Amino acid sequence: MNKEWFVFKSTHHLGPFSQEEMVEFYRTDEINAQTMIWKEGSEKWEPIAKVPDFYFLVSPEKIIPAEAPAYKAVIKAPLVREQIALPPVANPVVDEDAPPPLPPIPTLPTPPGELLDQHSTEQVKLFDDDLPPPIPLDAILDPEGQLRLRLKNAEKSNRYSRYALIFGSLVFAAVIGWYALTQKEAAIQLRIKGIMPVYLERLEMTATKNSPRFEVAMALSLDSLTLWASTNFSGELETVIQLNSVPNKVLGTEDVSLSLKGQFVNHLGKFNKMVLSRGSKFLPGEYHYHVEAKQDHFINRHFKSLGQISFFKNLNKSYVYDGTTLIYPGTPREFEKRLFEYSATILNERLKPFQDKLERVQTFESILNATSQNYLMELEKAKSGPAIKGFEAKFVKEISPLLQSLVLKAHELAQDPKYSVQENSTTVIAAYREQVLLGKQIGEMASDMITKTEKFKKLTDKDKSELRLEFDRRSKAIKLQIDMNIKKLEEQIQKIGPAAN
Repeated sequence: MNKEWFVFKSTHHLGPFSQEEMVEFYRTDEINAQTMIWKEGSEKWEPIAKVPDFYFLVSPEKIIPAEAPAYKAVIKAPLVREQIALPPVANPVVDEDAPPPLPPIPTLPTPPGELLDQHSTEQVKLFDDDLPPPIPLDAILDPEGQLRLRLKNAEKSNRYSRYALIFGSLVFAAVIGWYALTQKEAAIQLRIKGIMPVYLERLEMTATKNSPRFEVAMALSLDSLTLWASTNFSGELETVIQLNSVPNKVLGTEDVSLSLKGQFVNHLGKFNKMVLSRGSKFLPGEYHYHVEAKQDHFINRHFKSLGQISFFKNLNKSYVYDGTTLIYPGTPREFEKRLFEYSATILNERLKPFQDKLERVQTFESILNATSQNYLMELEKAKSGPAIKGFEAKFVKEISPLLQSLVLKAHELAQDPKYSVQENSTTVIAAYREQVLLGKQIGEMASDMITKTEKFKKLTDKDKSELRLEFDRRSKAIKLQIDMNIKKLEEQIQKIGPAAN
């Protein structure tokens, strides 16, 4: 990848980056259409929206310009799913090969008697020949050289000018004061290391938000050890945050509740001491949060003893805020991907015992069907009872080994401590001990029918009919138990999730 692009972020430039990395930055909201970029050979910094190589990001419907040869290569390249984050710019390092800074506004010296036009570099004359000449001095002086205007009037005029100046200053001060009360400085920058830029931007937006309502935003550090929070209220606020996990929206199977205590100082709070009230550990994911903050009046801060008096205690302010947020060190898109994969894994783990039982019961069903088919076929062609030995040989060779292995395995699982509690439960579905009974019933049925058939020295049609009825009665009873177990398991699998298929 050819790394040639530089990005101007905050107050510093970053790079170089390849075009593929720039595309991924844009798709993950690290940069936007107004971000200034530059590469070697360019005349100046320009926003992405005006760079032909990135038209396809901002306006896909535009015709591909001839000067954007990399467009097709990028649009055909597979999307790199690995998340790329712009490096922090808190301590930039000067690079000799770095691009030039954004050019300053050019200024030219202005000669006396001339003005510099705001939108051009051409000099403009202050006086024009077509304008009338200045007022002659003798027009305002009397023959003795004294000013024709009276001194009192001049003083009065000066006094009015001073009043106007004072009034204008008061109006200006009032406007500035009003703006300061109703607007926050948009240039607030929170100095936080080890946090994704997308979350840092969220914290800064909340900190600079102009709203009479107390609001709080939160973000988790990349090492998952510190929870940062910002508020649109300034000053020092003692704060308690209660977090409750959203069901099925965290990377874990248990519900989590925890509380954090800390302090907001100048819009920013750092919380790294968590107390769990539910769950074994903190799990990244979505949480409902409840924030309670208290701001002590300056009298109570400086005179602690007065804070115990009701009047002064009532001077303190309390704030409450409720919301839902993602507390995860990576990007929201990355979290959604991990949550999907984790949910699928958990679902498969929950389904595994039921799917295993279902497969085993279905195997017993296949064994029963094979046993019935072999017996009835041998009975049909047998002339005497001892001729049923053909069925016995097939059963011992083909069916009995598989049947015995299933019964032994089911017996082991029924004795396993992991399943023993479930096996003793009255609500257990298709217990392993039921599989043991199914296997024994199939084996006993085959053995009994061989013994009964061998007693007949000669098999008549009536004898065969009675044997078929006996075999059907016993095989149907076993088949009914198998069907009931299969139905229960399929219903349970359907309740757990659609991934059963």
